[in-house]
Amino acid sequence: MNEINVAIIGCGGIASVHAERLIKIEGVRLKAFVDIDEKRAKSFSEKFGGHYYNSIDQLVKNEHIDALFITTPPFARGDEVKAIEKGIAVFFEKPVALNMRKAEEILDSIRRYSVINSVGYMWRYLDISSVAKEEVVKNSPTAMVLGQYIDPFWFPPKHWWLYKDKGGGQVVEQATHVFDLARYLEGEVSRVYAEIDNRIAGKFIYSDMTAEDSSIVSLRFKTGAVGVIVSSCVSQNTFTGTLLRLITRNIVVEHLGHSKILRIYEKNRIQEFRSPVDPYFEEDKVFIEAVKTGDTSKIKSSFEDAVKTLKITLAANESAKTGKAISLE
Repeated sequence: MNEINVAIIGCGGIASVHAERLIKIEGVRLKAFVDIDEKRAKSFSEKFGGHYYNSIDQLVKNEHIDALFITTPPFARGDEVKAIEKGIAVFFEKPVALNMRKAEEILDSIRRYSVINSVGYMWRYLDISSVAKEEVVKNSPTAMVLGQYIDPFWFPPKHWWLYKDKGGGQVVEQATHVFDLARYLEGEVSRVYAEIDNRIAGKFIYSDMTAEDSSIVSLRFKTGAVGVIVSSCVSQNTFTGTLLRLITRNIVVEHLGHSKILRIYEKNRIQEFRSPVDPYFEEDKVFIEAVKTGDTSKIKSSFEDAVKTLKITLAANESAKTGKAISLE
């Protein structure tokens, strides 16, 4: 397959991130754009070429598509099955769904039609993530995993992220990257306990906001390690940063997420690695190559794997709601 015809459904900010990178990959043709707001789809069409539509039904009826990028908000997932049933390869942005029922419906279709698939947990594609994984394995066991997603956000009023029934909340939609990296480096989680609240944003900024702005999630890994991931999205022009820190038998491994920095703390020495890799470009390139060749071995986050990350973050929401620890065994 020499030329890969690509369509993007959901023409928002993250769609631009992928489109800008896809046009740099040899053999990719941006064939079509889909959005319920046809004006947005048209604007992408004017910028990147290709046709525009306001539904997947129109897309599959009128276009020959090899790969579909799903960059819609979490609440708008499900129609992709129409493309999967046509054998079209699918790349999903995270989170893959808002609940396990919907995620499993999509996963069943992916399995039934054996389509190539990938999910946008881009930190896995950093070269430093592979180094971190090797060091964690080499220096096991891990005693403690400490994660952080402290970041500002100021969405416009009525943006879908502000409403938990549309985005899933802070843990499911935002801090999910840290949870996924924790799984990637340390392994699966057996138990979750969480305290989640909206202390500032919903009281002083957005009167109708139902998503959270602060969360603490305790984890027990199947390896025996204990962990905690903290998140806040109201640190405006103050302290920010994403990280995952693993305290192992001999060293401490510190992955700084968005900063693309890895530090390895050894006795009397600190090694620092700065990654030159664009993880968005890498995840797109690997997915397109898989569509071209049929070889999926370099895809680092399949839909099936991403569902496991979703399960942890949904368990955190359930724990915060019930006040009880949730077992994932």
